[in-house]
Amino acid sequence: MSWAPFGHTTLSEPAEPATVPPAHEPQPAAIALPPEPARGLAVVTCMDSRIDPIHDLGLRRGDAMILRNAGGQVSDDVERSLRLAQQKLGVREVWLMAHSECAAHGGDDGAARAELRRGALRLQGVLPAISVRLLFLDFATGAAAPVEPQG
Repeated sequence: MSWAPFGHTTLSEPAEPATVPPAHEPQPAAIALPPEPARGLAVVTCMDSRIDPIHDLGLRRGDAMILRNAGGQVSDDVERSLRLAQQKLGVREVWLMAHSECAAHGGDDGAARAELRRGALRLQGVLPAISVRLLFLDFATGAAAPVEPQG
């Protein structure tokens, strides 16, 4: 099976079926939070299960809108979501975060950084009032470092 632009992939059955965790009562703090992010922030990052954007970026619940997809790409649906977040939820800043060894970019860190820059240019073209910050999460160090927009 193949999904452009990610190349050939294969699916395999997990050794053990996944179990659904028991339902928990909503946390009172979450119920009390407004729908607008407290920091006027949205984070776009990869769907990689090793990434915990709230923890990895030093954020708290309610600080930011979190959007995730393969490769952390600024796709049409991400652009649409960010437009709504800007117009209806007060988002003024977007952090685009890629990571090391990303399968969506063939494990090529340079390609992941290039995608960040492409995404920033796209957002600046369609949402010029939003500030964009680029970050690269290196799993070897556990740190998210800034990436220069032009490079």
